[in-house]
Amino acid sequence: MGDTSESIESISGSGDVSAVHDAGLIGSLRDSSLQRFAGATLMWGTGHQLITVAQGYLLFELTESTLWLAALGAAVGIPNIIVAVLGGLLADRVSRTRLLMVGSTIAGLPMLAIAILFALDVLEPWHLLIAGAAQGSALALDWIARLSLLPDVVPENTLVRAISIDQSAFNGARVIAPLIGGFILGSLGPSAAYGLTAAFFGLAIVIYSTFRPRTSMAPGPHAGIIEDFKEVGRVLRGNTILRLNLLFTAVNALMLGGLIFIMPAFAKEVFNTDEAGLGYLFAAIGLGAVAGAVTMSWTGGVRRAGPTLLITDVLTGGFVIAWAFTSTMPLALPIAFLFGYFNAVHIALGIVVIQVNVPAEVRGRVLGAYELAWAGFPLGGLASGSLAAAFGLRNSLTILAIGLIVFTVVVTAVSQQFRQLRIENR
Repeated sequence: MGDTSESIESISGSGDVSAVHDAGLIGSLRDSSLQRFAGATLMWGTGHQLITVAQGYLLFELTESTLWLAALGAAVGIPNIIVAVLGGLLADRVSRTRLLMVGSTIAGLPMLAIAILFALDVLEPWHLLIAGAAQGSALALDWIARLSLLPDVVPENTLVRAISIDQSAFNGARVIAPLIGGFILGSLGPSAAYGLTAAFFGLAIVIYSTFRPRTSMAPGPHAGIIEDFKEVGRVLRGNTILRLNLLFTAVNALMLGGLIFIMPAFAKEVFNTDEAGLGYLFAAIGLGAVAGAVTMSWTGGVRRAGPTLLITDVLTGGFVIAWAFTSTMPLALPIAFLFGYFNAVHIALGIVVIQVNVPAEVRGRVLGAYELAWAGFPLGGLASGSLAAAFGLRNSLTILAIGLIVFTVVVTAVSQQFRQLRIENR
């Protein structure tokens, strides 16, 4: 870990070096634009995490079938892929702040509809799949617009820390939302939980309306959609680190989504716990993720980013296997914390690698490719639900985690460039 008073230096996949003065953690936190950005992330993230807690639990309560959980993963994942392709193009053409407002609207309105349907006692499982499709679309649009906008909102000398601070806010939502969601689901019922979810998206929209980006890319002529895709292809072909990082993201997201989507079944059938217990499991992962993101915020980076990305991936997979074969909550919670910690460090570093390697004029489209890689998250739910139906809950997660570890070992063995990747303070 480098001295936080010194400059941030990044070695890109092409070997270019860029450096800016690091504002330090306190200097970054004083920036009002970053404060608003992180506040909006907390509201938006809490809304989506409430969905994650409520959707799977309610669907499993209605159906008692892991295949329905697999269907939910597909319902979220397929629109996520489609919108990720289109969202990257939009993020380089229209206001990214406006895209964030649209994304929160797309996510919030269906959740309000679910609250009403449940209150009227007419809710069916397929309603949750439709709401899941809306969430998948909103997630893609939100993430692309959010990551594309962040470098325009904060000064260049706070970017690396700003990414980690923003991730800390998002991971804070992963702690708050499960505790709130588990309590409300158990005490007030799904209608209250879904109504609160819609309210959080409304609050995010209010904060978005206050955004005043410091810089913005003036809309310019575009040669057309095909040429836009070709330009992204040229960027990726010329940068091995970006290509590998996108592959890492996809495989990691597949395993992470497999765990998150199947967790309601684990809570009920393995740990014999209720809504509150499920909330504790999600919160333990979120608390670990907050600790990981805060570590990145405090240190401002990791010198040997490549080895750290590789090691944290192996540890993530190992803790998933350990968690899968745990039978009691006192053991499951600390393992979930450690999983969340190392996975958060991995994700934050991956985002930094992309941000410092992407030209501003194609940032939205490349981040569209990054979000496309994250489509592995809901598809992980499809994979784990299907594998659980065939091989059981524990084995389903073990298969996904072993796949992650094997992929990481292969990359470690064949890519010297990735092993030598550095993001450091000098």
